[in-house]
Amino acid sequence: MSFLGRLPNKIVVGLILIYQKVFSPSLGFLRFLPFYPKPNCIFYPSCSEYGAACFRNYNFFKALRKTLGRIGRCHPGNDPRVDLP
Repeated sequence: MSFLGRLPNKIVVGLILIYQKVFSPSLGFLRFLPFYPKPNCIFYPSCSEYGAACFRNYNFFKALRKTLGRIGRCHPGNDPRVDLP
C-alpha cells in the first residue's frame, strides 16, 4: 500500500501516541497528579496499545472495527485476560 494509502493509519497512530504520553492513566505524565484516575485496565495490552497495533497491521477500516470492538468490551463486568490484535 502506498504512503498516501497508509496516511490515515499513521495519523491515528500518532494521535494514540500523544494520548499515551499525555493522558493515559498508566503511561501519561498527567498520572502524577493527585486527582488523576488510577490505572485499572482489565486487558493486556491496554486499549491504546491494542489500537496502535491494529492501525500498524491492518487497513484503516478493519483496524477501526477491531479497536472499537475492544473498547466496547472494556468494562468492569468483563474478565481480565490477554487479548492480542
